[in-house]
Amino acid sequence: MFNSAQGKTAIVWSCTHDRPEVSKKRFEWLGKLIEDIKPDYTVDLGDGPEMASLNSFDTRYPAKMIGQNYGEDIDSYNEAQEVLWGRFKKKKKKRPMRIGFQGNHEYRIDRAIALDPRLEAKGGKYGVSLSHLNTNKHFDEYHPYENGGPKIAVYDGVAYAHFFSSGNMGTAMSGIHHAAGLINLLGYSATCGHSHKRDFKAKDGAGLYGKGLNGLVVGCYKGAAETWAGQSNKDWWKGVVIKRNIDGGSYDPQFVSLEALEAEYGQ
Repeated sequence: MFNSAQGKTAIVWSCTHDRPEVSKKRFEWLGKLIEDIKPDYTVDLGDGPEMASLNSFDTRYPAKMIGQNYGEDIDSYNEAQEVLWGRFKKKKKKRPMRIGFQGNHEYRIDRAIALDPRLEAKGGKYGVSLSHLNTNKHFDEYHPYENGGPKIAVYDGVAYAHFFSSGNMGTAMSGIHHAAGLINLLGYSATCGHSHKRDFKAKDGAGLYGKGLNGLVVGCYKGAAETWAGQSNKDWWKGVVIKRNIDGGSYDPQFVSLEALEAEYGQ
């Protein structure tokens, strides 16, 4: 397996949408991949917890709301992170730098507080708070929303965000040419999640250093189909992306599907 010494290596994923009733096995497989690859850093682009308990879409459907519980959502997410990263502590192995981003599902917590400030937990465990996700423990660098939208942060010439806005209204960019749209609109290499779909576009010879621009939409890392999504479930690619030889916005991508991870590490 090629592991270039010229540039850095990263493993990137988005939209795990952890839920209490869904298996945590995929986090174990991802942890084993990280242990094997030994990347310089990992990037979690957000929507880690589903946070169904703060889902405003189900308020008209009481049957769907049964069993939704804020505390269980929080505990489940923290358990998933422990499954992912706990192996390094147990084996006394060095973890890579861990970079995280707040997605719109984590932002449900901020939105709930904005709608009813009485819900906010101030310095305690009772109430609602983004601090309950323990992002300061699970990540070395974490990027919360900024001005009501996903934060953009740049690492080794690549801009990362949960999603990139398509215009002045702040709505998420999408479409059948999503990856090409990223580099054409932004003018630099960019990587995002959010859509659950996979797309990649390379524009060779472009960029400040002539190394080329890469637009990447990383798909999702869901563990189960969504009952509300219908046929869209088939459009979503589940897996993670290994970036090698990252230098000035350029890199060599390797797509590793959830099925491949299960085949390698699920025995």
